[in-house]
Amino acid sequence: MGDHEVDMSLNMGIDITTVQGIFWLCSLYTFIAVTIIWGLGLVLGDHALMDGYYGFGYLIPGWIAFVLCDAKSQTAAMLLLMVSLHGARLGTYLARRWGVYRRTIGSDPRYITFKKNLSPGYWWKSFFLVMHSQTLVIVVVGLPSVVGILMTKDVPGNGIGWLSALGMLVFAVGLYFETVADAQLQAFKANPDNKGKYLRYGVWTHSRHPNYFGTTTVWWGVYLVAVAGNPAAWWTIVGPVVNTIMLAGVTGTPMTDRIMKEKTEYQKVIEETRGFLPLPKK
Repeated sequence: MGDHEVDMSLNMGIDITTVQGIFWLCSLYTFIAVTIIWGLGLVLGDHALMDGYYGFGYLIPGWIAFVLCDAKSQTAAMLLLMVSLHGARLGTYLARRWGVYRRTIGSDPRYITFKKNLSPGYWWKSFFLVMHSQTLVIVVVGLPSVVGILMTKDVPGNGIGWLSALGMLVFAVGLYFETVADAQLQAFKANPDNKGKYLRYGVWTHSRHPNYFGTTTVWWGVYLVAVAGNPAAWWTIVGPVVNTIMLAGVTGTPMTDRIMKEKTEYQKVIEETRGFLPLPKK
């Protein structure tokens, strides 16, 4: 890195020659990207386009961190691969889903509800409560990938230990569940004969939300690889813990069940299947 580049980074108040500086630059990038999407959403009258970016919101900071820190370790490369697979898959799926909502009912039902509940003053309330709440989620949940890459950029040796192998296995299980769950749900909804029915086969046999289980498991896998590469990254456990609490206890499973439980058939689904873990009930 040249002297000019270093001086520029210092003048901006962010030293991109340090781990902390690159992390804050990645966070600043996310804030700016979401702000731009907020502005576009006001013009289009639809902030649900944030869903089209959400998955890529994890992928892009990972690449920024990897390139700027000039990572050379096998662990950092593995973390980049993991967040890229998850981010690209999730981003593509959510972008397609947003496109379907846009063509059929105008927007994602959740964002229609946000606009209704936050009006009047939605234009400025949405900046904080709808959009940049997701900025915070992306930065916090993505800690094991971004910080993990930065803290393992120079890990000596090329061997993959047992903890790294376990992390990759956990990640693979999560990626399988989230990928298959979304694919099966997409195919199920595409069949008009299934209108008013609920998916009860495949990975949806024993869990009402195997996609949430998959996403949660993905981030635990990323965390294990990060901490295996550098035990000092242990504190990034905040990411998978927050993600697990959100999807299993706050915004994911409980919110969906609360919306759907008034329907008689869904009450039967609740009685017969678990909300999160894909395990059969007695």
